[in-house]
Parts: sequence; structure tokens; C-alpha cells
Amino acid sequence: MFFIGIFGVNQTEKPIGTYNNTICPNCGALTRLELYKRYTYFHLFFIPTFKWNLQYYAKSGCCDSIFELDPTIGAQYEKGFNPDIRAEHLHPLVQFEPFKTCPHCHRKVEPEFNYCPYCGQKC
Repeated sequence: MFFIGIFGVNQTEKPIGTYNNTICPNCGALTRLELYKRYTYFHLFFIPTFKWNLQYYAKSGCCDSIFELDPTIGAQYEKGFNPDIRAEHLHPLVQFEPFKTCPHCHRKVEPEFNYCPYCGQKC
């Protein structure tokens, strides 16, 4: 009998919930945070046997910024508790700026504009 063992290492990301009615640390808008858990695991016959490199992330719904979430808060949220997520629990990883800032008048303009509609100067 010829037997082939299938094993490997893989990384996955799973949604663990949503935290509503919070202020985005990046843009200051009232938003919701989508919480994710990412980890690396070893699988044997497509069955995960052990996990490592566990990380928690939060993605803001307003500007799509991604923050690393404090692991203790993420673990509590995953267990079914609903702890408060404050700005000190979030560490920015990817920040999206939905607007450009004019270097002359310092007003926010749409990112596709080459000239400021307020002062007429090139952005």
C-alpha cells in the first residue's frame, strides 16, 4: 500500500466581530471597527494541529485604516466579552488618507484634484 501524507504550514485570517460606535483614531469620524484574528498553523491531512503567531487586527469602516489590536483585548473579545477598545489599544499599521491637503491654504481636497478648488494653487 502506497500512502502519501499531506502536511504543511498555512496562514489564515478570521473575522471575530464588530465593535460599534467608536471614534476612528486616524480620521476622527464616528465608525465601527471590524475585528480580525490572524494566525499561522501547521496542518496534517488538512487538519490544523497547532497554531502560532497569533495577531489581532481592527479595520475601520470609515477610512479603511488597519490597526493592530492589543492581544489581551482581542482575546477577551473573541471569548464573548465586550471590552472597551480605546485608542491606546490600537497601533496603526496602514493608514488611508481619503483627502489630500493643499500645501498653500491647508484645506482638504479630493485626492483626484491636481489643483485646489479653494485657492487655485497646484496641490
